[in-house]
Amino acid sequence: MTRLWKVLLLTLLLLFVALAAWFAYHETRTPRNQTEVLNRMIELQKEGRYDKAVQVVQNWIDVSHDGLMYDQIAFVYIAKAYKKPTNRDESIRRAEESLQKALTFFDGQSQNDLGLEPFEIGGAYEILADISNKDKCRLYEKARELFVRQLPMIKGDSYTAYGHTTRLEPVRGDVRKHLNAVNEKSSKAGCQANSEQ
Repeated sequence: MTRLWKVLLLTLLLLFVALAAWFAYHETRTPRNQTEVLNRMIELQKEGRYDKAVQVVQNWIDVSHDGLMYDQIAFVYIAKAYKKPTNRDESIRRAEESLQKALTFFDGQSQNDLGLEPFEIGGAYEILADISNKDKCRLYEKARELFVRQLPMIKGDSYTAYGHTTRLEPVRGDVRKHLNAVNEKSSKAGCQANSEQ
């Protein structure tokens, strides 16, 4: 073997080792904060690796005990339901399980600040109902209950946090808009009407 071939072979071998090391690091790196977790989750979702995205968030929940991150797991399963219709029912079931865990975690916390988790979780249930083929009425009802629950939790005219003041009437308006949309979609789906608002 000539010297040129040996150099070329060695170069290719080093390139392969560097690529393997980068791949190993990329796949096994542990996110150090919530932002890194969410960025990694999004990256994996874009690659269509939904189960790995869920695993990254679940590992963070296990370390941080931030049960509200279960709603992020639900959104991964919602994306999977859209992109992989053959597994839609299973993805919807898992998304719903994750939403229930997020809601249970929220209910276990003291509610001193303005919390919009019922609105966020209700919005996820609304999406699940939209894509579901068999549980629309039950899922719309769950979304409706959470929107109704959220409205009295939004007290006052404004909310200030981290030096920023937010007017609350537009927030209440968004909740009402979703509540009205869920009631309309539920009616169109032939679900039993519930007039409580």
